[in-house]
Amino acid sequence: MMTELVDQEIIRAAACPICILCGNQGEYVHLAQPDRLFGAPGLWNLKKCKTAGCGLIWLDPMPLTEDIGKAYATYYTHSFQNGTSQPGLLQRLFGLVKRGYLANHYGYPLASKALAARFLGPVLYLFPVLRSGVDNGIRLLRAMSGGRVLDVGCGAGEWLLNMQGLGWQVEGVDFDESAVSVAQAHGLAVRCGTLEAQNYAANSFDAVTLNHVIEHVPDPVGLLRECVRVLKPHGRLVLATPNNESLGHRCFQKYWRGLEPPRHLHLLSPAAMRWLLALAGFEQVVVRTYSTEYVWYHSYRFWLGRKNGNSSREAVPPAVLLPKLMTSVAQVLLLVRPAWGECITAVAVKP
Repeated sequence: MMTELVDQEIIRAAACPICILCGNQGEYVHLAQPDRLFGAPGLWNLKKCKTAGCGLIWLDPMPLTEDIGKAYATYYTHSFQNGTSQPGLLQRLFGLVKRGYLANHYGYPLASKALAARFLGPVLYLFPVLRSGVDNGIRLLRAMSGGRVLDVGCGAGEWLLNMQGLGWQVEGVDFDESAVSVAQAHGLAVRCGTLEAQNYAANSFDAVTLNHVIEHVPDPVGLLRECVRVLKPHGRLVLATPNNESLGHRCFQKYWRGLEPPRHLHLLSPAAMRWLLALAGFEQVVVRTYSTEYVWYHSYRFWLGRKNGNSSREAVPPAVLLPKLMTSVAQVLLLVRPAWGECITAVAVKP
């Protein structure tokens, strides 16, 4: 009985010495790292590819596919946040600015009574961090009334509902049964399992998105090749993932929030992202990085020795103020070091 309990708690792993992108050897950069978020069992080593122009980081050994689910027992992204409180004056004003920006920059329609929003939209250019958040909120997708978008790793489907409200036909897929049930209860066409197992018809979607998904996947190349197959010709792929060359990683090292072993199996650099998308068969690849207070805040907590970096925020400085300052400094540094943002966003096109 005791043996069965121990076996259930262990995440089995296998050696993974070779870079999946270029086939070269890696060298260890972080050793014996625990799961600082949810306390999944084990200590994990991370390697970095030695090939110039690659820079992929990965777990070695890597969890077995049949065991990796043990690290997701209480994973935080798969709940539906449905706030009921009324927005305040500043929130309503920001909503107008946001709608105006989306209309001016991405072509999303405005109601006839919201013309003031169009004039307020340019205000967002004065606040680059907020503007980046709005861009990422729609995943850089321009308006396409009736266009079909597939969100891989959609969780409970909040993003799909938002995009449906902007005129998209939305579908999703996720491996978490409970999250899929929540999404389906909201009337969304969401399937459970891997993308490859769904057998979507070829040339089905105008856009496919993967928001902080690719780092969780044992075979990123295989997944993106399936994205190529289901996209229509000239369809667009948009993905976001932690940037292993970020300023935060350089500063916090093993405490950087983006590491997240054992759930993050592969961590990309901008160069590795371009390599990955080319291997999968995409063209017209555009890669950029952006700064986010979220990563700075939780990296700082880890550095302080706090557990569970996704707990509610503390109201006492410097736990809040210092990460805000770090984020502002990092945003300025992006002007001279554009590859130093905490996260990567990539847009690519199917030939």
